[in-house]
Amino acid sequence: MKKALRNLTTFTLLAVISAGFANIGWSADDAIVTVKVEGGFADVSANVRSAIIGKGINISNILHASDMLNRTGRDFGYQDNVYVDAETYEFCSAGLSHKLARINPDNIVMCPFTISVYVVSNEPGFVRLSYRVPTGKPGTEAIVEEIAALIQSIIEEATW
Repeated sequence: MKKALRNLTTFTLLAVISAGFANIGWSADDAIVTVKVEGGFADVSANVRSAIIGKGINISNILHASDMLNRTGRDFGYQDNVYVDAETYEFCSAGLSHKLARINPDNIVMCPFTISVYVVSNEPGFVRLSYRVPTGKPGTEAIVEEIAALIQSIIEEATW
């Protein structure tokens, strides 16, 4: 009963959070959650950085995905670019990482967490934010919910 109540509470929280987004593509079976908002890449990207840092979390790396893909596309026979701009932010919460590791050391692969911010070439004027739904070893369900809530809160803060 307690677990069912916690799951219902988490679902309700995620539903309330996602209600404010312009367009969210998500179902319980999806491994990737995507939010699409109107706006400019530079603004949304800066908002993501600010939201992560504002939670006292260090950004460990920024992957400039569009730079690499746009630079190498023609080498693989692609004439057009998928992305106008695309970056992935890697970050990790030390507190959540400690909890994960203490339950099962194999959970190390869950960190860093990532949020990708990107504009698709055929949809200028819209910025997408995507993240992988976290999953961990058995016994980490409550911490996984904390991670999902953290990532959702960063996206919410960056897109309001």
